[in-house]
Amino acid sequence: MESSPETEKSPELSQEQKIRIEANRKRALEIREQKEKTAKLAKVMMSTQSKKLVDSGAGFFIDEEELIEEKKKEEIIVEESPLPTQDQHLKCIKCNKSFPFSYLSKNFDLNVCDTCKEINSDEYDLITKTDAKEQFLLKDCDFDFREPTLKFITKKNPHKNRYGEMKLYLKCQIVERAITVHESLEKLDEKKELKLVNLHKTRQRNYEKKLQNLRKEARQGSRKLADFHKHEYGEEHYDDNEDKYFKICKTCSHKIEYEEL
Repeated sequence: MESSPETEKSPELSQEQKIRIEANRKRALEIREQKEKTAKLAKVMMSTQSKKLVDSGAGFFIDEEELIEEKKKEEIIVEESPLPTQDQHLKCIKCNKSFPFSYLSKNFDLNVCDTCKEINSDEYDLITKTDAKEQFLLKDCDFDFREPTLKFITKKNPHKNRYGEMKLYLKCQIVERAITVHESLEKLDEKKELKLVNLHKTRQRNYEKKLQNLRKEARQGSRKLADFHKHEYGEEHYDDNEDKYFKICKTCSHKIEYEEL
């Protein structure tokens, strides 16, 4: 006996059952999303703990591995040049002895061996670019564009760490450049004296200008005070010793003296 289609149909859900099923479905989705978030957070925490953070000094931290990779990218591989052969040796301008290389030849293209440099250390002193410009009246173009361009080494500023590296030049080469620019050291001294004279004149003009402004302000202040206050003099008096007449202001005690003809 076959069942009728009406007997095979499942019973229809009530409205309350439908609401409860929908609520359970949403709850199950929320629980699954929460588990996925917790798993991701745990993975990030494990990854962070395995890495070492380095303070960048700029208000944030950098992953040490990333910092190492960046430094590797910035590093420039420099191949050391082979030692010069005997016929490639330089000749010292002081002792006339041959030498393969030296501190001065490497950094300043000056053929002086290290031994002579130590013996004549005062002759090969270094000087900063700022001091060289001030002492020898040189400009930037005299260092960087006038041929041959002057060699220099760089060092960190010991007094101002936040500033950039300072440039150090060989003082004897600076003296030679000054002679080239000014024709002689005597003319350099003359220019330095003239500079001091002009500097003194400029300071004197500035001082006189400030003094004039102060006097002007004082006069303007006196006028304003005079406009604000008008003297009201009292009775006339006679000074036997001075043979003069005088009056005194009743308000500010200002005294005027005069003679009668």
